[in-house]
Amino acid sequence: MDTIVRRMADETGLDFSHQISSLESKCSRALKDLYTHLTPFQCLTIARHPNRPTVLDHILNIKDKDKWVELHGNGTGYNDPAIVTGIGSIDGKSFMFIGYQKG
Repeated sequence: MDTIVRRMADETGLDFSHQISSLESKCSRALKDLYTHLTPFQCLTIARHPNRPTVLDHILNIKDKDKWVELHGNGTGYNDPAIVTGIGSIDGKSFMFIGYQKG
């Protein structure tokens, strides 16, 4: 939605920056208020939500473009799909990524 409004602003020459800023602020406050008052069961439900981003989603979003090599196997010929490992770079610096991939 945000990109649609920004594109409309560019196409029409109208300045929506104040309205966008105000809406972003309201959204941020509403989310903070919502997550502050969750019950323990609601927290668990969110943590186990099937559409929650996985470690691989995060890695693929933060690494440099085309700078990711996923490693497979445990040295004995088996691969555990729940464990994600690989080498990638962020801002030109190399990192080893290791994480748990739900599944």
